[in-house]
Amino acid sequence: MSPSWETLPPPTVSGGTGGSGTRAVAEILTSAGLFMGSRLNGAGDSLDLAGVDWRWGQRYLAAELAGEMPPLQEMRTALETGIASHLAQQRPPGGIWGWKHPHSYLLLPWLDSVIPGLRFVHVVRDGRRMAFSGNQKQPQHYGGIVFGAAAERWDPHVLSIRFWSWANERAADYGEQRMGQRYLRVRFEDLCGEPQIACTRLLAFARAEEPPSAAAVANAARLVQVPPAPTLEPSLMSELERHGAPGLSRFGYL
Repeated sequence: MSPSWETLPPPTVSGGTGGSGTRAVAEILTSAGLFMGSRLNGAGDSLDLAGVDWRWGQRYLAAELAGEMPPLQEMRTALETGIASHLAQQRPPGGIWGWKHPHSYLLLPWLDSVIPGLRFVHVVRDGRRMAFSGNQKQPQHYGGIVFGAAAERWDPHVLSIRFWSWANERAADYGEQRMGQRYLRVRFEDLCGEPQIACTRLLAFARAEEPPSAAAVANAARLVQVPPAPTLEPSLMSELERHGAPGLSRFGYL
């Protein structure tokens, strides 16, 4: 029988813009002994929890932005059912567990209100790259809710970076102001550029080991692969930087 999530230590959840490196973070956490689920898709998303986000994410954001009350009881029931399925037939080693689904950063305030002690890993990657990522599911799925009819008139790359800036600043605001030491922001560029340092912080945050061993850190660092940098036209780069300036500046990309 699977354990009740309420009898386990609080989970470590990871999310961010699709294509930002959440898969690498999930692999690192798994390699260090965290149970991140057994029903996963190719990107490492927990299928049981991803279903909750896809079903309720739009309604939750729409209600929040309109100053209305989302269907909290229905959402909680769906989350509890999803977590039960996520943990079914599996006892997390040492009780350390979590899950990964990019959209979870959009529901962070609600998740934090439902799960006491939740720890969140917010993965951020340069929004100029994200604008050309093959994964544009989030701006397509939520863009109209966030920006209204204007989202349909914008160039897809502009919509992408505007959504990237809005969504990541919103998650960072909540994490910094309300979660304190239970919130960790990981820039994918730092994970690639200084994997030993970034992995040490990540594993310590997730309580994989206290402190994480040199072997665990070395194994985690091996999972990080540096992707080639794209080449963008200067005029297009300037336009993206103009639209994404708030987030690009805040997260150290300008």
